[in-house]
Amino acid sequence: MIASRKCASAIGVIGVLMLIGAQPALADGYESPAAAVQPFTWTGFYVGAQLGGLANLSEVSDPLGSSLFGNPNVATGAFAGGQIGYNYQSGMVVYGLEAELAFPQTGGTSTCSALSGWFINSNCKIGVDTFGALTGRLGLALGPDGRSLIYGKAGAAWYTGHLDLATNDGEMGGFGNPFLTRSDDLSKWGWTLGAGAEYALTGNWSMKAEYDYANFGSQSVTLPPSVYIGRDGSIDASVPAREGHISNEMHSFKLGLNYRFGDNGALVDAVEAAGATDALSPALNRFGFEGGGRYWYSWGRHKYDLGMNKNAPAASYALISRLTYDDIDASTAEAFGRVTAPWNTFVKGFIGGGSITGGRMNDEDFNIPGDAHVAPDVHDRIPYSNTISPKVEGDIPVYGTIDAGYDWWRAPRYRFGTFFGYNYYSESMGALGVAQTANPFGPAGPANGGYSGPAGHPIISQEAVWQSLRLGAAGEFYLAPRLKLSGEAAYLPYVSVHARDMHFQGMTTGVASINPINGNGVGTQLEAIMSYDLTQQLSIGVGARYWAMWTTDTSEQRSYDSSSPGPFLPQHSKIETERAGVLGQILYKFD
Repeated sequence: MIASRKCASAIGVIGVLMLIGAQPALADGYESPAAAVQPFTWTGFYVGAQLGGLANLSEVSDPLGSSLFGNPNVATGAFAGGQIGYNYQSGMVVYGLEAELAFPQTGGTSTCSALSGWFINSNCKIGVDTFGALTGRLGLALGPDGRSLIYGKAGAAWYTGHLDLATNDGEMGGFGNPFLTRSDDLSKWGWTLGAGAEYALTGNWSMKAEYDYANFGSQSVTLPPSVYIGRDGSIDASVPAREGHISNEMHSFKLGLNYRFGDNGALVDAVEAAGATDALSPALNRFGFEGGGRYWYSWGRHKYDLGMNKNAPAASYALISRLTYDDIDASTAEAFGRVTAPWNTFVKGFIGGGSITGGRMNDEDFNIPGDAHVAPDVHDRIPYSNTISPKVEGDIPVYGTIDAGYDWWRAPRYRFGTFFGYNYYSESMGALGVAQTANPFGPAGPANGGYSGPAGHPIISQEAVWQSLRLGAAGEFYLAPRLKLSGEAAYLPYVSVHARDMHFQGMTTGVASINPINGNGVGTQLEAIMSYDLTQQLSIGVGARYWAMWTTDTSEQRSYDSSSPGPFLPQHSKIETERAGVLGQILYKFD
């Protein structure tokens, strides 16, 4: 899944932005009045808290061969945690040691052991329960007062998690093939590299934005027994349980707040007082407004897992079908603004929309009846079918966010606050063309008419409206005169989705089925922007954004099927969306 790795690497782009242009050169008209003040020192112990999001990419390998589809498994997640460390400063150079621990909420599913179109494979559900790191840090204190710190870090990382497997068999052993579930606890040490930027606030507080990459190598897991099945449903060959392997790598971005022990409090307050006339940020003691426009080029993924009837004696994550829209490129434009009030409160938001410009869709079906005209005299079975639609068209008609919050620290050169808000996001896409990739007797296989090109009407369409509550932190600070880094991390504790999956009769307007999907879950939204002040009012910037939302409790209940009058029973399901990309923005301050 190329888009999955692109989405994960977008979190890395957020980290790279924190290092762009972070040099202490002064720009015309922005020499800081704090230059004559005794420099701040980073030496000392500190403790802190962090909030962020992650993408955990896993690959499950089978000794019997490569999986036709499913790798990597992408478990997106939000996390909160803490850190403790010690810094020592010598000149501009800052050395440090840090230990951190985080508790994520993650979710990711994929097909495991798709060895052929005749093999009963499994659905893998992978989660991360905890992760942490022990690292050394090396940084440079920048600016005339040394309050800006850029750093790199490296060291050991570890995680604990779980792998749950359920065979994708809608007959649940009805033809002799076993229906099984299995779970493995995961725990592994690995290595990590990261980069970040930190800024000293008043008192002994500092805020940071950081990107980390961790690689945990591979470890062994037990894959469940299964079978190869013939077209009549009989067992052709049995496959015993066997040792497979799972590999993990993780991308994460976080905002952090640290409390540093020592006697810097009075010194930093003095530095800030000296800079009180700096005009780089909105005025502190009256209302201010800043607004502008952004262009967001993004790529993403939309996935819909359809399970068995809710009253069936099967695991909720055992599947009948899965739709994976991948490499979903989009171009959107948005307007944004922020109102700053003199009581340290603020309101901010944006609204935008655009179109989907590319992508593909894979439709997986597990142990389904075959077409009767192919084998009318046998009980035709298709253990695994995977069709690809090479073209996706659609829209992101509208998305937007409104937040209200409180700045715990606000000064001309920085601010840091927390917020509560609401996000709305809608997406609509249709898959054109169809070709079978796994089983020649499956839909659109050589025995069923073969490939149909991406022209005419979509064969499948998907619409989804996501509404979320947001809890998060947002901060900004000047790394150097005119050069500002802004970061935001939001946890979505409640996500509601209302979606509709529609299948058509071939690539015509004739509707084959309508499948409403409703559920709720969680998510994460991350953002970082590096901007440059052209004037005291006008700035331009570039940045990166990552959104991931997924359900933890979802139900699909078909409302229409052209081949059946119903009634239709509710089925287990899971739906998730992931979108990442790069931003360009222009901002004007009306102070």
